[in-house]
Amino acid sequence: MFSPHPPYEILQNKLIDFATMQKLRRFARYWDLIGNSGNFIGSTPLIWSRDGSPFRAFMRWSEWLHERVGRTDSIALVRLMELLFQFLTGELQLERRNVAEALWSDYRRGGRQDKPSFLRQFLPAGNPRTALSKGREGVPKRQRRHLV
Repeated sequence: MFSPHPPYEILQNKLIDFATMQKLRRFARYWDLIGNSGNFIGSTPLIWSRDGSPFRAFMRWSEWLHERVGRTDSIALVRLMELLFQFLTGELQLERRNVAEALWSDYRRGGRQDKPSFLRQFLPAGNPRTALSKGREGVPKRQRRHLV
């Protein structure tokens, strides 16, 4: 069965039922937001740091996220960061400071300097210039976020 309206997506087939197809579509959309966006280069590997399978671990994150927000679009970057922080520290029991540092580093990679309020208690005060930002002045802003 497929959608009769553009973009004519497959809704289900004899191998994949409708509910499973929706899970896979959410997985793909969340992967675009986290893995493909360039906004979470250092944080993304933390999702599967406690699981041998990146797919299974990311599916767990995808289902957890959908339970909380019930959508795959219009999730602000800072809100997505906060939800990822909650998942990594609550569900996976990762060290809060380490997760906060990874998220903060990723956030600044995009040229942002305003520290999100949920991270402040886990990060040192001030905003020292780090090795991450050195030597990047000549790189266009959109490309800077993809630098490691």
